[in-house]
Amino acid sequence: MFRSQFLRNATCRLVKSAPRARGRALGKHSYSSQQHNPYSFILPPVRALGPTLWVFTAAGAIYLSCAAYEVHQDVQEFKKRPLGDVTYNNIDDVRTNKGVRQSAATMGFSPMDIFTTPWSGLNSAEKMLATIGVLNIGVFGACRFSPSATLIFAHIPASTRNFTLLSSMFGHAGFLHLFFNMYGLSMFGPQGGGSPTFESSGSHLTAFYLSSGLVASLAYHLSTVWPNKTHRISPGLGASGAIMALLGAWAMNYPHQHIGIMFVPGSLPAEEALLALLAFETWGTIIGFGGLLRWAHAAHLGGLLVGVGYVHFDGKNKVWQPTRKFAFNQMRRLNLI
Repeated sequence: MFRSQFLRNATCRLVKSAPRARGRALGKHSYSSQQHNPYSFILPPVRALGPTLWVFTAAGAIYLSCAAYEVHQDVQEFKKRPLGDVTYNNIDDVRTNKGVRQSAATMGFSPMDIFTTPWSGLNSAEKMLATIGVLNIGVFGACRFSPSATLIFAHIPASTRNFTLLSSMFGHAGFLHLFFNMYGLSMFGPQGGGSPTFESSGSHLTAFYLSSGLVASLAYHLSTVWPNKTHRISPGLGASGAIMALLGAWAMNYPHQHIGIMFVPGSLPAEEALLALLAFETWGTIIGFGGLLRWAHAAHLGGLLVGVGYVHFDGKNKVWQPTRKFAFNQMRRLNLI
């Protein structure tokens, strides 16, 4: 069986020969009630500072790249029509009006629209959601075809690789895992994308999705320092952290809409369901549910908190808009627009 070098090294650090006893070894005689164990279990260390710095640096780069791309697109579209001087306020007004017009279409987007609508007929938020879905399905198929590829995407906290904090959100452990995450994406992605926070901006939605997924992966990583030390060699996979962030943002935008659980009758207002879900994931992270649920509760909790905090603290105007304006000014100074 193929096993990558980092996993081999991590596994080798798990066990260490115990010192040889000076007297007779336990477990070699019939009257001994203890079995002789020549190995002692030693947990490998988990880095905290390096992955944390990597995540926030990567999130900043993602936001800046997405903002620069959208600004470039907005300027090119603005120049096609004589709407005045190319200033940030002018292109931002055009972007806002465009987002408001497209929000209703984005909120009604479904996976079937990918097959019934030409690609050019989809707005940027719809294209983003379709691309994320295809990437997740494609990576899952590649890993089924070549199981060793899973090691490329999985994040193992005890390893020294940081990029898997990002790549792990595109891999899944099984078909049901993929199905439920893509179902969640199809439920909360369109309504979240069309919400006042994102206004059908595919670039903004992409930056939020990838960055929140990074923070969720980091939450899972740091939870193996405390309280889930035994998860240090457990591979983390799945888009659920980013999906939870979308759910949190959706619930904050539409607190009075109702949400239910598949195959369970009844529903709750989004604000009540959000509180229940936060309590559930907090319990799962700190105390756990024994062997009943082996979920990455810390990643779910981290994603939820990012989504809730982003809307509550007005991430659109305090994070996204300043990043767009900074990108516009720098691209203008370098004569790129």
